[in-house]
Amino acid sequence: MLNIAIIEDEQPAFVKLKAQLTQLCDYQLVYHSEDPESFLRNFRQHPVDLVFLDINLPGLNGIQLSQELKNAGFRGQIIFTTAYCEFAVDAFTLGATDYLLKPYTNERLALALSRVQAQLSPNSEPLVLTSKVGDKVTRVEANQIEVIKLEHGHAIAYSGTQSYPIDLTLEELMDTLPDEFIRIHRNAIVNSLSISALERWVTGGYLIKLTQSEQQVISSRSGAKLLRQKLQL
Repeated sequence: MLNIAIIEDEQPAFVKLKAQLTQLCDYQLVYHSEDPESFLRNFRQHPVDLVFLDINLPGLNGIQLSQELKNAGFRGQIIFTTAYCEFAVDAFTLGATDYLLKPYTNERLALALSRVQAQLSPNSEPLVLTSKVGDKVTRVEANQIEVIKLEHGHAIAYSGTQSYPIDLTLEELMDTLPDEFIRIHRNAIVNSLSISALERWVTGGYLIKLTQSEQQVISSRSGAKLLRQKLQL
């Protein structure tokens, strides 16, 4: 169970985040405040694993609070939640686990929580991605995915005969997926452990066949080079 603090001065955003967290993880809300300076004074009294931190706050802004917490010895993780993209570099420089731009989807929040769990329990839990179709939410272990393709602007993960829409960009996925996943084309990511055969293609890349899925993908020339390096061909 995650012990979570939320520093957020907008009540609708606070209520929405709590509802999303209830759907995605087992957690206990140990602290909530609109006042960043209050949390700075009192964080030692609460066992906090993770802080969701807005940036546009009264008094100290979120970036300033993060720096003050770091100086004061805070050891929990921080995820920024904000409508402003221009503070992302500062946030990651301060060691933020993630940076969520409002409004964010359940899938994007699930990815952020996977990053939190990876830091809390390195190498002990498999990465899980979330796929949502209508009202149905499916959790998919990354190591079961053979290929992720960009189709009509949407990422689709394939595992065996099943397909799972993922509401993340390929860039966001590559930042999170294990090392065995390779960006073999601007429109495709392949799990190198699932490759059953490679065939030279006329474009200079490879036609890639997979162990379980009937999907086939063609790499770019640069993707072929990455494959040769990864598979030591």
